[in-house]
Amino acid sequence: MSQFTQPNEWSVLLNAMADDELTAEQERRFVTLLQADEEFRKEYVCFCQLLTQLRWQNDVEPEETSPPERQVFPVRSARLLRGWWQTSLAVVMILMAVIGWQRWNGSTQNASGQLVRVSGRVGIIRNKQPILWISPEEISSNPQPLHSGDRVQTGHGSSATLILSDQTRIRIRPETEIIVRPRSTGGISVPFGSISAKVTPQSSRHPLSFFLPNAEVQVLGTELELLSASGHSEISVLEGKVQVTRNSDRSKRSVSTGQFLPVMDSKPLSVVDWPRPPDEWSVDFEGGLPVGWEGKMVSHSLPRNSAGAIRSVSILQNQQVVQNIRTPLSPSGLFFWHEDSLLNLTFKIEPPGWFHIYLHARTYKDPQPVLTYCYVDLSLWQNQPGQWRTVSIPLSEFRLQTYTQDKPSLGRVPLQISFSGETENDGFMIDRIWVTRGDNTSLKIQNGVQSANGMR
Repeated sequence: MSQFTQPNEWSVLLNAMADDELTAEQERRFVTLLQADEEFRKEYVCFCQLLTQLRWQNDVEPEETSPPERQVFPVRSARLLRGWWQTSLAVVMILMAVIGWQRWNGSTQNASGQLVRVSGRVGIIRNKQPILWISPEEISSNPQPLHSGDRVQTGHGSSATLILSDQTRIRIRPETEIIVRPRSTGGISVPFGSISAKVTPQSSRHPLSFFLPNAEVQVLGTELELLSASGHSEISVLEGKVQVTRNSDRSKRSVSTGQFLPVMDSKPLSVVDWPRPPDEWSVDFEGGLPVGWEGKMVSHSLPRNSAGAIRSVSILQNQQVVQNIRTPLSPSGLFFWHEDSLLNLTFKIEPPGWFHIYLHARTYKDPQPVLTYCYVDLSLWQNQPGQWRTVSIPLSEFRLQTYTQDKPSLGRVPLQISFSGETENDGFMIDRIWVTRGDNTSLKIQNGVQSANGMR
């Protein structure tokens, strides 16, 4: 901290700026005050106006004007050197940049939350300003603060992650808009689209609320999913409990772990239970080919300590012959899809080739697999034949292939996995498949027979 105190410090800095005598330390302090102190910025603008008036009077008043007739100003006389104009111009430019930056970003301390990750093209609308488009590269190095009234919009194939000031984590899914509401009303509006949220435990007197067009959801601390669509809303609780209030008649329902509630004005509120598969899942082919699997057992050229693996087989799919490995349908679901779920896989392709991974999933409403998610990445291309590799793929990297805008619904419980590759080679082999929960920030790839997360 400088040896000066306000407002004496301001006077010293402003006069030193006018005299072109700012030291390096004073310049740093000057910029800090411009960035952090609104009162100092006002004082600076007034001081610049006063100096401008002094300069104007010095240039235009006739020399014969007697000193007593000149107006006396209650500040120390400033030597109007040419250097002041360069310094003043530089500081004004800094001030304009600071104000422009603060206009969009504001104070991080007063922000309601931050966008910490985006995928695809994500836009922010603040007041009546033009939409600001955020790229993954920008957000990775500089999280974007969000303030009351800000709107976040995702398009087809894009998504975003928002962390509120209390560390509540919200995943904004494709084709969704959310609005950050004032602290006094506490919560997030979802005019359309869907989100998932892991809510930090809240005070019973001040719960976090999510506002849908036809309902309000009060949360004390839980993991949930919300859908806002034309004419109806849906609420699903993964862990914990929430209270839902329908706007039209103020009727209320509690929704707990493993329950789902559609909200429509024309129908009674009816809570639905849906089967909850385990969070983790694993198969290693040590005991042979599991019942119902599509593939061929092999036992040669396997990773160390492995007794068996599954090789792809040729099938006719969409009038094309492809190499394929597929699990049977599991009506209750293979595993539950969390935002931090990882699909781990040990595989080999010989000669060089590739394959894609598909997850066929159900919604909470429909017990049939009506959604298909696909993972396509060059990481699954193997140009070193004969080498076993292990990858850990965040389920959040899978992209929805089927389009259900006409009947959107919550839920993505995988009932079946299939691996599909090209036919120009002898196929591919998989030694082990397992699903865990963990860090999903990036794809992890390992060579050899080591398994992801140290698991084997």
